[in-house]
Amino acid sequence: MRYKNAGYLQKWSENIDKVALLTKHSIIRTANKSRLDSLFNLVNVGKVIGAKEKKELNGKKYILTSNSKSNPTVAFIECLGSPTQLPVFLKMFYPEMLQRKDYRQACGIASSNILQMPSGRGSGASQAVKSLFVPINKYDPWRDDKKLMADVLQAVNLIAANQVTGHQLALEKGRGVYITKDLVMDMLEHPEKATKTKIANALVLMRISGAIHLAQPEELTDAGLKLTQFNNGSKLVKSHHVYILGDFNTANWGLVASNFNLNLNTPISKALLISLFGEQVARDYFPDLSGGVGKREIDFFMTLKGSKGYTNEPIMTAKAAADTISSLASIKDRTSRQWVDQICNVKPVEMEKMSKSKAKQLGYLLGGFKDTPPAEKLIVPTTREALRMCLEKLSANNGKLKKELKAKMHRK
Repeated sequence: MRYKNAGYLQKWSENIDKVALLTKHSIIRTANKSRLDSLFNLVNVGKVIGAKEKKELNGKKYILTSNSKSNPTVAFIECLGSPTQLPVFLKMFYPEMLQRKDYRQACGIASSNILQMPSGRGSGASQAVKSLFVPINKYDPWRDDKKLMADVLQAVNLIAANQVTGHQLALEKGRGVYITKDLVMDMLEHPEKATKTKIANALVLMRISGAIHLAQPEELTDAGLKLTQFNNGSKLVKSHHVYILGDFNTANWGLVASNFNLNLNTPISKALLISLFGEQVARDYFPDLSGGVGKREIDFFMTLKGSKGYTNEPIMTAKAAADTISSLASIKDRTSRQWVDQICNVKPVEMEKMSKSKAKQLGYLLGGFKDTPPAEKLIVPTTREALRMCLEKLSANNGKLKKELKAKMHRK
C-alpha cells in the first residue's frame, strides 16, 4: 500500500480508538470549513493517512508518494476505500462539518460512477468507452489525453463528495454540482499532467456524452438558481458552473467517440456542435461556449472537399488552410491554425491534418504537393472512398499501414 494507515482507515469502524488519535484536531479551526480539500489543507492529513505531506508556494498541500504527488482528498478517499464511507466517517471524527441534506446521495452517485470506470483493455467496458479512457499501450499517441479524461471524470465525481456543507442545488438529491476548472484541478489525482485548456475540453466532451450537463432552471432548487448568476460590479452576469451529475453507464460515450478525435488540446466551437446536434441543444446546454470556428469557415472546407471529389489526394496544405481562415474571419495566424485543428477534430468532416511523409506512406497521391516542404502538414480526406483508394495503392508488404487504414475505415 502507498499509505501506511490505509488498513486502519478502510476498517475504521473496527479501529475507532486508533483513527480517533490520527484525526485528533482543533474543532475551533475546522468548524467553518465546508469542503474536504479545505479541511485537509488545514489539518495534518499526512498523519491521518500515513504519508509525507508537503505544502507548496501556492499554499496547497500535496501527499508525496514514491514517484509522484497526490491530492490529499483523493489520497484520503483512496485510503477510505469509497466516497460512500464519507458521511458516516465525517460525522464520527469531524462532527463540526454540518453535512448538506443530499450529501449521502452525492457520495453514493460519485462512488457508483467511479466504480463503473474501465480498469483496462480487458475490462467489460464498451469499445467507445475504452477508446476514450483506456490507452491501447504505452505507444498510444493519445495515451496522456485518455488518462487525463479518466482523471477529470473521477475529479468531477469527487467534487460532488468534496462539498460537504451547504445547500442542495438540484431537485434530484445528489445530482447538483458546482464545477470550475480550478475545482477540477484541485481534485485531480495527477494535476502535474493537466492544463486548464485540456480540462475545459475534457469537460465539454463529458457534457456531450451526458455524463454531466448544464443545469436547466427546472432542475434546480432555489439555492441552485442563485448560483446561476453573480454580481460583476453593478451588473448581474450569468454563471455556467452549476451542472447535473449523470450516471456513467447511461452516458452516451459512443456519441463522443463517433464524432470527435480525442485531442484535448483542440477545443470544440459552438458552431461545430450546432452542425452536429442542432441549434437548440447547443443554445440550451452549451451557452458558455463562444468563439472558435464558425459556420462560414466550416462551409468553406466542406465545399473545398466536395470540389476535389472522392480522391485520395491532399485537399490543401495546413498553412494554406490557416491563411484562408485568417482572411475569412480576420483573425491572427495562431488562432486560425487552432480553428483548422478544430475542424479536423470532428470525424464527420472527414479531414485530417497529416505530415507529408505519413500521407505518402499511407498511399495518398501527392500530385501537386510533391514540392511542398517536408515539414509542411497536409489536409487529407478521410472518406471511405479515399481510404479505399489508399489501400489499393499500398503494396502487399505494407501490412502495418494496411491495418492502420482498415482501422480508420472501421471507425467510420
